[in-house]
Amino acid sequence: MWGQRNEDKSKKLLETREHLVRTRNRFLALYSAAVEKSNRERMNYLNKRLVEANRMLESLGQIETELLSQKAGANKFLISSLFLHECFRELTADSREQFFFVTGSEAGGILVLDQKCGFAHVTRTVVGVEGEIQSTHSLLCKLEKFGHRLLAHFHSHPGHGIGSTVPSPTDRGFQERLERGGYPTVAAVFSRDGFVRFFRLDHNFELEIHGKGVEEVEPNVFRLIHLN
Repeated sequence: MWGQRNEDKSKKLLETREHLVRTRNRFLALYSAAVEKSNRERMNYLNKRLVEANRMLESLGQIETELLSQKAGANKFLISSLFLHECFRELTADSREQFFFVTGSEAGGILVLDQKCGFAHVTRTVVGVEGEIQSTHSLLCKLEKFGHRLLAHFHSHPGHGIGSTVPSPTDRGFQERLERGGYPTVAAVFSRDGFVRFFRLDHNFELEIHGKGVEEVEPNVFRLIHLN
């Protein structure tokens, strides 16, 4: 699946590049004809179009370079749809926000999200949740002791719909500290009606969901279906 997605992206980039090259060549031919006729107004117009085409090709080249870089170092996550539904039920069991860490096995470069790791909270309210520092520190030490890494952190937000899964400044700040510390961690925010958004601030990850009961509505945004 990951290979197919990369192949699709590469195909679209190639098609776009070929279209832009054809467009630029057409403008060049028209520009040459305008030069022969000394049509300055036409020359000025076509010159602007050529500049735009070259600028778009340059931008496309930057995108291709960035995608190649991401492919080389992107973390690949795998999660079961059953586990995702289980996490949703726990995160939305009451009206207050909930928050836990996730770890799992690592095999063949794939990071499997399949183990919830709970910890004590300083506070849990309808609009916020805060982990107890000593408890989270002890948990991270335990993961290290058993040769596991912190692979994800999941939490719920109040509200419904895709919009309620947008990460808050606090969410982004926590994720930024993890990424700066070298953690491979991906974050997930759950709404009250079954939407979930996965994110990293560097956007450098790929996610595959195994099983049914989940549909992708936007890149890395999903809706859980068949909710009880």
